[in-house]
Amino acid sequence: MACLIGIDIGSTNCKAAAYSPDGSLIAVASRSTVTHYLETNWAEFDPDQIWQAVQEVLKEIAGKLGDEPIAGIAVASMGAAGVLLDENDRWIHRSIAWFDTRTEQTAKWWRDTFGAERVYEISGFVPNPMAGITKVQWIREQLPEEFSRVKHWVSMQDFGAYCLTGQAVVDLSVGCRTMAADLRQRCWNEEILAHAQIPIEICSQLKRSGEFIGPVTEKAAQATGIPAGTPVFTGGMDYVCGAFACGLLEAGNVLCAIGTSEQILMVVDDPANDVRNIDTNFTCVNYVVDDKYYVAGQVISSGCILEWFAKEIAKADVNSLVAEAEQAPLGSKGVFMLPHFRGKYTPGADPLSKGAFIGLTTAHSRACVARAVLEGLCYEATLIMESMEQVTGQPIRSVHVTGGATKSPFWMQMKADILGRPIICLDVSEVVTLGAAMLAGLGAGIYQNSADAVGQIRRNDIIYTPNPERHQQYRKIYEGVYKHLYAGVKEIHDKIEHCYR
Repeated sequence: MACLIGIDIGSTNCKAAAYSPDGSLIAVASRSTVTHYLETNWAEFDPDQIWQAVQEVLKEIAGKLGDEPIAGIAVASMGAAGVLLDENDRWIHRSIAWFDTRTEQTAKWWRDTFGAERVYEISGFVPNPMAGITKVQWIREQLPEEFSRVKHWVSMQDFGAYCLTGQAVVDLSVGCRTMAADLRQRCWNEEILAHAQIPIEICSQLKRSGEFIGPVTEKAAQATGIPAGTPVFTGGMDYVCGAFACGLLEAGNVLCAIGTSEQILMVVDDPANDVRNIDTNFTCVNYVVDDKYYVAGQVISSGCILEWFAKEIAKADVNSLVAEAEQAPLGSKGVFMLPHFRGKYTPGADPLSKGAFIGLTTAHSRACVARAVLEGLCYEATLIMESMEQVTGQPIRSVHVTGGATKSPFWMQMKADILGRPIICLDVSEVVTLGAAMLAGLGAGIYQNSADAVGQIRRNDIIYTPNPERHQQYRKIYEGVYKHLYAGVKEIHDKIEHCYR
């Protein structure tokens, strides 16, 4: 039977993988994503380098597949990083990275001139510098003459698909990250685009995930080794594709994707963007299947804190520190870590919040502090998930975890014990490419529907069940201390910011 290919254009790596319809990995290839950091701490991607990476991974996959037929391809990607192309398909400015905050003033402009509540009602997005539309506005202001020649505004997903097919099409889960899409009507919002002075004609065609875009062109075939005529379908936002691969279909299913940050999403049946909850800063946008939605929050600093602590403070490798942490007692002898090392995003955005270690004495060992780091990350994720339940009125049904943290049984058991719910880890190395391949399978008719796709994937889930006694101990600490940490240090963090301006 023909295979399926998923592409993941990510912030760190560009990957492609070929799968059998049952999810068995046939071939995988990866290239590093080059990030250009400017002196201002801005960050950009070179579209030519991105396309070169896509070509290379597809060539490698094609070489490994030989004559094996390909039923379809779909692209998953990071969000908000857009590319502006002229009529000759040349970009006018390097793509501004999704995490680049140079557009904070543009986000403030939206809040002041259009109104945060109105934007939230339409798009499910609270105006912030991560919104794709703010990046486009910044480029337009810097390069007005070049911008007048723009023919296509594409996100990373539709840029990859455009290079393969010549068609500018984007799925809703990525398109909504621009802040310019109508959440309920599933189309571009003319009111928002007009306010930003962006012509709707340059926007990619919006489609649901798994819909046909076009065939691989002869030009793209020569560049990638993928046969001309191979169908390309819409994919989705990277970690949202990962959620689909994990089997998240029903409202209340939660994904925690742990990497540098921890992205947390909950699937919901209906939009959860009541303006009464706007201060929580949760985003509510389109999911990749069944016309569902998801509510998203994040721990901005997650894995990067552990790496920082290992490199700069402990002078040890991460695995050794995690092993040490396992020897420390539950609760870390009263040491707490507030993981706001890059600010606080949800619930309630506070970019001035900072990380903190609290409760330290000379009686504490390195193991205690290392354990406090892991416990702090688990406490913060629990706080976010419980806030999601309150905002949506939807109880959590299941919690799935992906990312490098799943390789640590100790960390995952701790997460289960603190949250008080089973933690499900999918034993698949590349959930994002798998999710994209599954969407291609839906489009190609390999699967009848989303449930059939999930049902056909051979999986070996690892489940961590909470220990009742440890959960009760953690719950007492969480309620009695951790939930009060942020409020307890907020004022002093604000004073620090004021003194060092």
